[in-house]
Amino acid sequence: MATPIWAPGVNGPELPNTARVRDYWLGGTCNTEADHRLADALVSAAPHLPYLCRTHRSYLGRVVRRLTALGVRQFLDLGSGLPTAGNVHLAAPDARVVYVEIDPAVAAEGRALVRDDPRVAYLCADLRAPEEVLCSQEVQDTLDLGEPVAVLVLDVLHFVSDDAGPHKVLAQYVDALAPGSYLGLSHTCRDPFMLAAVGLFGAMYGDQPLPEFTFRYPEQVVQFFDGMEVLQPGVVPIPLWEPDPGEAQDRNPENFHGCGGLARKL
Repeated sequence: MATPIWAPGVNGPELPNTARVRDYWLGGTCNTEADHRLADALVSAAPHLPYLCRTHRSYLGRVVRRLTALGVRQFLDLGSGLPTAGNVHLAAPDARVVYVEIDPAVAAEGRALVRDDPRVAYLCADLRAPEEVLCSQEVQDTLDLGEPVAVLVLDVLHFVSDDAGPHKVLAQYVDALAPGSYLGLSHTCRDPFMLAAVGLFGAMYGDQPLPEFTFRYPEQVVQFFDGMEVLQPGVVPIPLWEPDPGEAQDRNPENFHGCGGLARKL
């Protein structure tokens, strides 16, 4: 099987990368013509991908603002992608943030983007290895795990298969945190349009196989919060999670095939 051009570590800035594709869809500036071409190929199979990407990022901003209102000033963002276009340290400029990304090429770009901010660190690691992440120098130097920390896992759990034990992985992070810490997540859910898009892309671009996706049902997403206090409005379609009054409203938010929620460690 061919190696996808977006495989971790394969591509530097001269080749397309899904993290930079997301930046492109979010209106950022850390993307290239090669990324634009990959973005067009993806959109040809799944025209709603930019909308999904923007909806998840808007949700991130609302979650971060809710958490800062609750007094949280420390964030661990797992599977963060590039720290641009409204990412955590931009939504909470007085907070300490550690971004975690598995792709060395993305991590190198990410470090360059935040190198002048002493409150922000960028770690190249696999979020499925909680002990490695939590014991890293970046986390130890930037965050105080004896105080509340918000762990964010947004729009990335579909890359974590059931075989990898995502419930256990998230529980390890939460167990290592102080009481009063939070877990915020979003997940693109299983729906016929997404499954059809994956099949169509495979038929159109068979020489560039997609990564493995695990699209879960909303009731499976709820289980990630087992043992925690889920804050209102619960685990709901992302456009329905505390929409900003001034934000353009989704016409049919209940039909959004992705959900999110925020929970507190007791």
